[in-house]
Amino acid sequence: MQKINVYILVDCSGSMSGTPLSQASAFVEGLLQALRNNSASCQSEASVIAYNMEIKEVVSMTSLTSIQFNSLNLECAGPKNLGLALSLVNKSQEENKVIFIITKGKPSDVQLYNEQARLCKTANNNIVVLHGNIEKSGDAYNNLTDKILPWENVNLQEIVKSIFGGNEIASADGRAYLQDLPKVIDIQI
Repeated sequence: MQKINVYILVDCSGSMSGTPLSQASAFVEGLLQALRNNSASCQSEASVIAYNMEIKEVVSMTSLTSIQFNSLNLECAGPKNLGLALSLVNKSQEENKVIFIITKGKPSDVQLYNEQARLCKTANNNIVVLHGNIEKSGDAYNNLTDKILPWENVNLQEIVKSIFGGNEIASADGRAYLQDLPKVIDIQI
C-alpha cells in the first residue's frame, strides 16, 4: 500500500463565519474519519490548512491515526486566498497528493490561484472541491478539477472510496469490521 498525502484546505474567509464554518468543521472531521476507515487510505498522512488573507496550518502533516481533530475554532475574516494555500501544497515534494477544498465561494487571489491551479493539475493531483454555494462558484474551479460537489447530501465515504479504492474497515462509530470471518471448525470427539 502506497502512502498518500492528503491536504484539506478550508476556506476561513468572511463568508464562512458562523454556520458555514461549523459545517466545514464537520466535513473535516467526517473526511478524516472516512480516510481512517478505508483500507486503502488508512495509512495516509493528512494536513488541515485554513486559508483567508493568510494561510494557517491547523494540523501539520501527520498520520491519520495520530490526528486529534475536534473543530475549527478560527476567526473568519478577509478574502479567499486559495492560490496562496495551493502554493503551500505545491511547494511540498510528495508525488502522491490528494487535495480536498472546502469552500463557499470563488478564490479572491485570481492570478495566483490560476497559476497554482495549473501547477496542481500538471502534477496530476487528485482534487475534490466541496462547495457550499455551487451556484455562485461559476466556472472558478473548472481549471482545477471536474470533481466539484455540493455540500448537500455529500457522502464522504463514497468520495474517499472513489479516490483511493479500498473498503471500509470500520463502522461509522469507529468499531472495526472483521476482515476475515472466523472459521468454524467441526470437532468430533
